[in-house]
Amino acid sequence: MGTEMLGAVVALLLLLSMFVFACLRGGTSDRAEAGLPRELRGAEIAYAEQTFRSNSRMLVARIDRAYRTTAGLQLLELKTRARDAVYMADVIELSVQRVAMQDHLGEAVLPDAWVVVQHAETGARRTHRVTLLSTEEVAAHARRFRAVQAGDVDQLTPARSQRQCKKCGHRARCNARFHDRD
Repeated sequence: MGTEMLGAVVALLLLLSMFVFACLRGGTSDRAEAGLPRELRGAEIAYAEQTFRSNSRMLVARIDRAYRTTAGLQLLELKTRARDAVYMADVIELSVQRVAMQDHLGEAVLPDAWVVVQHAETGARRTHRVTLLSTEEVAAHARRFRAVQAGDVDQLTPARSQRQCKKCGHRARCNARFHDRD
C-alpha cells in the first residue's frame, strides 16, 4: 500500500471516529432526557442531589433534581419500583422539598412536580405530574410528626395498610392495639 493510500485510510478512519463520537455524545443527552416529561426536556438542571434547610420551619430536605423552566423552578423525584405507582409519601416528600427550597433560596418553586417511576427490572420510565401540598399543609404534617416523636399524641392512627405499618420508623411509639396488626 502506498503512502497516499495509507494517508487516505488514516484520514477516513479519523473522520469515521469523529462521526461516531459526535453521534454518541449527542445521543447521551437524548438518552438522559428520554425519561423526562416533555415539559422538562431542554430545561436547565438548577440543583441536583442538594440539601436545603428551612430554619424557621425546622425542615431539611434533599432533592433529586430541580429544573429551571420559563415558569420557575420545578422539582423532579426519581423512584425505582417494581410497580408504576405514585404514593402520598412521594407528594409529601416533594412538598417538604418545595417549602425547604423556597425558604432557603427565597425563590418560588412551582406548586406541581414530577415523579419519574423507573421499573426495577426493565428500567422503563414513566412520568407522573403531582400537585404539591400547600405550605400550611406541610406545616401541619411537620407539627404532627414532631408531636408523635415527642410522645405527645394520645390517639395514634394506623397506616392504611399492614405493609406501611411494618415499615414505619415510629412503630414503637404506636399503641399496643396497632402492634397486633402483624
